Amino acid sequence: MRVLLFGATGQVGTALNTRLRGAVDQIVELVTPSSAEVPLTDAAALEHYIEAQAPQVIVNAAAYTRVDDAEREPDVAFAVNGVAPGVMARVAQRHGARMVHLSTDYVFDGTGSLPYGTEATPSPVNVYGASKLAGEEAVQRACPTAAVVRTAWVHSGGGVNFVATAVRLLGAGTSMRVVDDQVGAPTHADTLAESIMRLMHPAAAGGVLHVTDAGVASWYDVACCVLDTMRAHGRVADEVTVTPVASGAFPRPARRPVVSLLDTHATRQRLGFTPPHWRDGVMASTRQLLGL
Repeated sequence: MRVLLFGATGQVGTALNTRLRGAVDQIVELVTPSSAEVPLTDAAALEHYIEAQAPQVIVNAAAYTRVDDAEREPDVAFAVNGVAPGVMARVAQRHGARMVHLSTDYVFDGTGSLPYGTEATPSPVNVYGASKLAGEEAVQRACPTAAVVRTAWVHSGGGVNFVATAVRLLGAGTSMRVVDDQVGAPTHADTLAESIMRLMHPAAAGGVLHVTDAGVASWYDVACCVLDTMRAHGRVADEVTVTPVASGAFPRPARRPVVSLLDTHATRQRLGFTPPHWRDGVMASTRQLLGL
C-alpha cells in the first residue's frame, strides 16, 4: 500500500508517521512531502504531485492552524484549509484511493451546553473554523467515501501546543493565569494516529467522525494537570501557581467556541476503539516534554 501523508511534521502527522513506518506488514511505501516541496496554496501543483505519486491512501493532517492570524490572512487559510483538501479528495475519487481528512471542533460556534453530534449543523465563529468547514465540504463533495475526522485541543510531547507552553512557562518559574470558561476535550496526537490508522483500511467507515480523548476540561484544568505532573517529578518550584481567569482577561482577534465538545460515542462504536481520558494524555505529553 502506498500512503501519501500531508502534514507529516505536525503533531498528528508525526504520531501517524511513526506508526506507519512501524507497520511494515501493511505499508509498502510512505510518502511525506514537505510544504516546501508541495505548497498547499498552489492547487495545480498539488494536483499534479498527487497524480504523479499514485497513492492508494491519502491522509491530510496538514492545516493552517494559527487561529488569530487567520483573521488577517483569510486567503491563505482558505487556500490551505478549504481548497487543498478538495484537490486531494478529487484525485482520490478519480483513482479510487482512500481519503482521510483531519478537521476541527471549531466548525461549531460552541454556544450550546451539550456535545455536538456528527449530524449537528456547523456554525463557525472565526475564519479558521470557516476555512476548515470549507475543507470538509469540499472533501465530501469530491469524494463521498472519504472519512472526515473532527477533533479538538490537540497536544503531544512535541510541536506547538498549550501543554508545551505550560511546561515551558511553569518550568521557568513563571506562574500562569489561565482561562477557565472555555471547555473542551484535550486530545493526544496518539489517539488520532490510532484512529486514522483504522480509518485507512478500504472497508473502514466514511463520512464525518468525531475523535477526542474522554472527559471534559477547561484550559485551566489542563494547566493544573501539567503543574501537578511536574510537581510529582520535582520539576517545578513550590511557589509557582496556576490561577483561573475569565477569557475576557485575554482579548484576542478571533472568537473561540465556549463549549467545544464533540460527541464521540458513534465513532467509538464504528472504530472499536476507546480513547484514554484527557488527563492521561496530558500527563503523557508533559512527561515526554520533561524528557522522562
